[in-house]
Amino acid sequence: MISHIGTVDVFVNDQDKAVDFFVNTLGFELREDLRFGPMRWIEVAPEGSQTRIVLCTKDFPVYREGNIGRFTDIQFVTEDIKATHDEFVRRGVRFTHDPQQMPFGGSTATFADPDGNEFNLVQPAG
Repeated sequence: MISHIGTVDVFVNDQDKAVDFFVNTLGFELREDLRFGPMRWIEVAPEGSQTRIVLCTKDFPVYREGNIGRFTDIQFVTEDIKATHDEFVRRGVRFTHDPQQMPFGGSTATFADPDGNEFNLVQPAG
């Protein structure tokens, strides 16, 4: 049976710029940076996470028009959304929606990477 999610793709225009954002701005780990001919395979992840983000470009065979600069449906979980939001803003992260209380009791905010890909920051209820 399935044990966990391995990777999710996020499409970017410039992999070096994306690595800088995820590693140096958000504090993720660089897990892989490999070359397969002209293609570069880069994985980043929050520390300790099993699931990794693959930073893909238009050169990837699974690329479709419109994959860059969209809402990704990726939810990053934090224990303190206000503190994380404030720290990310200090680091230059652009939020498209500031933290707000949700009907389910948790809080959510939305931020964008340099390519306009949007991610949710979520603090669960309780």
